Amino acid sequence: MKQRILGYDVAKTIAMFLVVLLHYSFYTRYYSGGLDGTLATTACVVCVPLFFAVNGALLLPRKLDVRKHYRKLAAIVAIIAIWKTLAALFFVVVDGTQPVSIKDFLKFQFGGAFGAYPTGYFWFMHALIAVYAVYPALKLVFDAGGMALRSLVVVLSAFTVGKDTAVVLLDMLGAASGHEFASILGGLSEFTVFGGYGYVALYFLVGGILGNVMVHPGENPPTAWPWKRIKPAVAIAAVVLCYVLLLGTQRFQHAVRSTNLTIDYGYWLLPTFATTILILALCLMIHTNNHVAQTIITQSGQNTFGVYMLHLMAITLFAKVQQLPGFAAMGTLRHGMVTVVNIVFVLMIFVCCLLASCVLRRVPLIGKLFSL
Repeated sequence: MKQRILGYDVAKTIAMFLVVLLHYSFYTRYYSGGLDGTLATTACVVCVPLFFAVNGALLLPRKLDVRKHYRKLAAIVAIIAIWKTLAALFFVVVDGTQPVSIKDFLKFQFGGAFGAYPTGYFWFMHALIAVYAVYPALKLVFDAGGMALRSLVVVLSAFTVGKDTAVVLLDMLGAASGHEFASILGGLSEFTVFGGYGYVALYFLVGGILGNVMVHPGENPPTAWPWKRIKPAVAIAAVVLCYVLLLGTQRFQHAVRSTNLTIDYGYWLLPTFATTILILALCLMIHTNNHVAQTIITQSGQNTFGVYMLHLMAITLFAKVQQLPGFAAMGTLRHGMVTVVNIVFVLMIFVCCLLASCVLRRVPLIGKLFSL
């Protein structure tokens, strides 16, 4: 059995909790859409980037067996198809208010939406499959290192983090001047073959670079710019600064376009990129000899896939429970208290899904659906 790196499990746990919090804010009955609720959901902007960075950090420094990799990819596609079938059955049986057809189900299996049901969270798995499909090519560039890797990182950065940060800045300039500038860069996507998932490859690659330097120093050839270990206090201060910038961006978008809870282009912005890499670096600095803490973190890290597959079903059920009269009092709470209570509920949902995944993972055959 390969030794698990505690920091990766910590990072995956943080990312998964933030995913649950973000989706909970969309589908619960009593989440605050005001500033206090937004303070929490703005932090969720790193959840998906952090997952891809961890994936890159885990995979890229390892040796690649191409046949084994594509067998694993085929297994992932099959497992996701089963989960989509289970999700479709769940939403039809539990809700049943939206008309769906066999055609809708087939569209869902091939990456589309399942009618009007909230099954869009599968997009993450589509993006992961896309990255895994071209992983051997990314691995080839990663192993080559030097100018090849640097050039790819620069190109990806320019067309994702760079372009969309510039779009937001032009949007702000337009709002201040009374003119529209953001569309100037609207056609840049015509010049890249990576499309909308370019930022996914960027996080994957840079996560691999960070993992190679911090976890495998001396084991692999240097891949790109050397990582000078940053002091934890400095990293934390930088994360706080990036969060302030992201919150300011969200507030601007809320004022101009009534964007609520989320940030347009949130995954693609420079502060998000910096925060993601800094959080991963901070997680890799974590060490503990406490056996109980290690066990909890390891189990959580091992079961993030199961939590991801279960969490929206759990949120949907919880939203139905909130229709009971006993929850009506939440509508009378002040916004700040509503947010605190909801974060407690999110933690409960996360723990319940985690426990369910831990148990089901050990069941023959069924466990394969939780062992990705």
